[in-house]
Amino acid sequence: MTSKFNIFFILSLLVFFTSCSDDDDNTITETDDLFTIPEEIADYYNGVSFDVPAEELKEELATLTEEKHTNTLEYYQRHDYLYDATEDPNNPDNVILVYSGESRPKNQYQSGNNNNPTQTFNTEHIYPKSKIEVESGKSDIHNFYPADISINSNRGNDPFVEGEGSFKSTGSGWYPGDDWRGDVARIVMYMNIRYGQSFDKVGNRNLFLEWNAVDPVSVLEVQKNNAVEEAQGNRNPFIDNPYLATLIWGGEANAVNTWTTNYSGPISEEYTESSEEDNGDQGEGEGEGEGEGEGDNTDGENQGSENAVLMISEYVEGGSFNKAIEIYNFSDEAADLSAYSLKKQVNGNGEWSDELKLNGTLAPGEVFVVINNDSDLQQLLDEADIKQNGAPMDFNGDDPVGLFNNGTLIDIIGVSGDKDFGKDVTLRRNNTVTAPSTSYDENEWESFDKNTVDNIGTY
Repeated sequence: MTSKFNIFFILSLLVFFTSCSDDDDNTITETDDLFTIPEEIADYYNGVSFDVPAEELKEELATLTEEKHTNTLEYYQRHDYLYDATEDPNNPDNVILVYSGESRPKNQYQSGNNNNPTQTFNTEHIYPKSKIEVESGKSDIHNFYPADISINSNRGNDPFVEGEGSFKSTGSGWYPGDDWRGDVARIVMYMNIRYGQSFDKVGNRNLFLEWNAVDPVSVLEVQKNNAVEEAQGNRNPFIDNPYLATLIWGGEANAVNTWTTNYSGPISEEYTESSEEDNGDQGEGEGEGEGEGEGDNTDGENQGSENAVLMISEYVEGGSFNKAIEIYNFSDEAADLSAYSLKKQVNGNGEWSDELKLNGTLAPGEVFVVINNDSDLQQLLDEADIKQNGAPMDFNGDDPVGLFNNGTLIDIIGVSGDKDFGKDVTLRRNNTVTAPSTSYDENEWESFDKNTVDNIGTY
């Protein structure tokens, strides 16, 4: 069932506004500083000069956004704020999920500390966590949305690319869907001015400027912006007025200026409502292609224990791109996967390279599966927690693969010296092994024929 949220707010008519100059330097003329800023946020922007060149305006907004960010949250604290920030405007017991637009009960978030046996969504980082260079930026709620677990996994940390219609993996990246492209663009722009994060890591600036222009601000964005200000202290200025992005960066089309006398938005989006009883088996997403979701795979509030012990439990070196590494937590403690990564040695040359950082929380007795994004075996696709394009998940049978904890090798499969220890085979660790090892012992592994993947996802 679909419903449109026809919720509008009228901005106060305080002063006249003269349209902005089309000068090449995006400079606002002296008369263009008379925005009709809504009364409820006018004080927030007090002191910002809008009659300055584009670069100065950008710096002013960046300074304001940083100075107002007075409460830097820890990552686990998102549970206290995110679900109210993304609350379904038609159902206060539910949240709206990014990309799919589905409405799900708030208590279905995925966490080792959630007693609800039905857990269907986790946290998606719109700007992938692994690509954020500023540590505090990894826990900024402006960058978060709840997402269906499967859809989050399918997106991985893929860049955003052009598309049409609903969300999908295009092969070259991830299209968020027509109803979410503006939301995504405005978050990426926020990450750029707040933390200096590059557009190019997640798409390109012209694409985000286009999305910002064609997909107006939604009711949900405004609601979330207000809630995050209460939690952190700062706002996303491009949600308050998308036209600020046009003033700063230009673009082929002007975004709507919401600080004018004739604006009557925001224009709401359509969302698909799902009842609670429909959400017991939400494992399959409509899209194809994030595990890191960098969103996360399982997001426990305590982020796992440092006492957890992990090891590689299965290795798949199949035909074409059918490559997989399965990791098992055989301890009694949940593991914070952000401390772990995979690397490989090319042709066993003794040099570790191509680090892939993991994410989320791995519960005791559970496995975590990383596959090559171009795998075509359905069992691998179904069980994947991360789908990685290229290295290190392009290993061959003579490429050792290592599991690292905070940069220290804790487990290895394979040997150095350009030796085919694992060509065209599946290797499954004997269940009698109870500890990782930094030296490879082939006696710890059972060998199966090429493309044998029936046991992947369990150990």
